[in-house]
Amino acid sequence: MAPRTLLAAFRPLTFTARRTFTTTRTLRIKEDANRTPEQLEQAKQDQLKEQEQGKGRWREDLASHGESNIAADKEKVHDHDSHMKDLQKETAKKGEKGEL
Repeated sequence: MAPRTLLAAFRPLTFTARRTFTTTRTLRIKEDANRTPEQLEQAKQDQLKEQEQGKGRWREDLASHGESNIAADKEKVHDHDSHMKDLQKETAKKGEKGEL
């Protein structure tokens, strides 16, 4: 055997770590309400009328859960205790209606 062949035969085996290419799912804000196209169009027209009259407002019924969460995070609260009581009353009402 040639000297190079002997060296190659006694070389320690090396293993290289392989990384696999992975991606994560994109988390999107989802619409979770069951609405017909007619209901959506009617709500859109109502909202446009309100804006033209200068009475534009946040419509919780048209928002997705994600949009509602973002709006809640941005809400300015001056009296924390009364705000918490209001939220608890609202939650109790929704519980009685079976909306939770």
